[in-house]
Amino acid sequence: MKQNLLKTQLLATIKQKETLRKELIMRREQLSEQELFSKSQLIEQKVLSLAILREAKNIMCYVSKDQEVATHQLIKSLLKMDKKVAVPFIVKKGMMKPALINDFSELSPAGFNTLQPKVGNFLEQKIDINLMPALAISKKADRLGWGAGFYDRFINDYRPKLNLALIFDCQLVDNVPSAAHDQKIDGVITESQYLLF
Repeated sequence: MKQNLLKTQLLATIKQKETLRKELIMRREQLSEQELFSKSQLIEQKVLSLAILREAKNIMCYVSKDQEVATHQLIKSLLKMDKKVAVPFIVKKGMMKPALINDFSELSPAGFNTLQPKVGNFLEQKIDINLMPALAISKKADRLGWGAGFYDRFINDYRPKLNLALIFDCQLVDNVPSAAHDQKIDGVITESQYLLF
């Protein structure tokens, strides 16, 4: 009986997430190319001005695609700061590892319409800051991604010291439906604010 109830709740959560995903994709699509560019620049400046970033040695940063907060220039800036920079390297369905890069030119097209290194030279040390994408973040630290569970598994396996999502203001919502396996994050940076939960 309890098993059936849990299954019903999980299915309801999945359905709610799908509805929210569609809404957030539409919200993001309403941003013009100029808005995406200028808002991404503001977010990049906020990231680079963080005191904790100056102290951090090992940084994981997603490589942006489509209408995500742009990170290509951010990654180049982090490399110039002599940080150890890792990017997601997909090893199998739903699983990724932090692959170290020395230059942005090492990235090439891979699955899921992403850029990643051809080979994985993986970061072994503790990740100080994990910069990640999201479709939505709630004010209760819940993250909505695409549903493949890459980041939930990654956070669970690697336990970065600080998990920050980079999103636009329009992606910050009151609530995100969550299930037991969903990992909470530590903070969010938008074009207008830096929130720690």
